Amino acid sequence: MLKRLQTFILVAATFALSAFGAIPHAVATDAAWARVARGGYTILIQGADASGTLSPTVDNSVDCSATQTLSDRGRQLAQKLGARFAARGVRIDKILTSSTCNARETARLSFGSVPAEVFKPLDPIANDDAAKQSQIDEIRAVIIKFKSSGNLVMMTDRANIMSLTGITPRPTEAVVVGPAEEGETIHIAGRIIFD
Repeated sequence: MLKRLQTFILVAATFALSAFGAIPHAVATDAAWARVARGGYTILIQGADASGTLSPTVDNSVDCSATQTLSDRGRQLAQKLGARFAARGVRIDKILTSSTCNARETARLSFGSVPAEVFKPLDPIANDDAAKQSQIDEIRAVIIKFKSSGNLVMMTDRANIMSLTGITPRPTEAVVVGPAEEGETIHIAGRIIFD
């Protein structure tokens, strides 16, 4: 009886915390990992930068082979990111990245076995409101159409993630999304904290 009461209290406390958005990061992260392990989700990640953090830094290089956009720490972070997905057995079927060198390099170092495709709407967000909305609509359309037993990774910047989800991700965080459910423009399935 006491054990059942303890379980009830734990479940009630978890529900209460989730209702107020205060679930501990480890719990929220574990739930998101469980979802992506099943597949069918889009994982929004910021590209690393020269400072070694995941960041919305923009570079305008055309030839990424002539530019070092990631510091040693940035390269380590990108490799660690991919290793975490591999260790969890999370299948990545497709990678779309902005055309910035830092995003492309982060994608290559994180998920080198899956070729990354440049998808221009993931580039830094437009200043013009109409262009910005068009860009976000194009990204959302790809998320909605994605159907797979694996996952789609979109390597972009913080501003795009914020515009799509309303979430301001931490520098070492991924936002997991899926097609919209009733009353939503996009479904937030979870967040993964990498540090």
